[in-house]
Amino acid sequence: MSRPPSSQTTPQFYRVSERDLTEIELHSVDSINDLHRTHPDHSHKVRPPRPSYTPSPNGNVLLFDAADTSPPSRPISSWQRRLQDMFTPSSSRAYALGCAIVTLLLLTVLLIFYFLVQQGGAIRRLTEAVREKKTAAAELTKLIQELQNLKHNLTALSRAS
Repeated sequence: MSRPPSSQTTPQFYRVSERDLTEIELHSVDSINDLHRTHPDHSHKVRPPRPSYTPSPNGNVLLFDAADTSPPSRPISSWQRRLQDMFTPSSSRAYALGCAIVTLLLLTVLLIFYFLVQQGGAIRRLTEAVREKKTAAAELTKLIQELQNLKHNLTALSRAS
């Protein structure tokens, strides 16, 4: 068998006592509590740090290389930070965003009703114009029939004379 290249990290096992694990957990809880105390408005954003070890049933701890497990981070630009802050829930932002959404929905509904009323008025005017056109067409039909009758009568008179 060949030996793995030196660039790869292999998991290493260390024996950790229950007392050490308890101490680590207590230290993590204290750190989280300190964060909550110093930044109360961000307390809902803070997640406990993910341990870089996986305890095994036999008491050994498997350590991972953090560089292998986390994706490379890029610097966040100012507009990305503002966008992220805008969509990060906080009570006042969430209320303002909710009010803005409700207002936009109401404006949209009002605009829809306005255009429906406008379309209804246009349909009424078009219906009225069609009725007038039908009435005018009926009158023209009557006039054409009368003219044909007069022409027929004149033709008959001129033959008779």
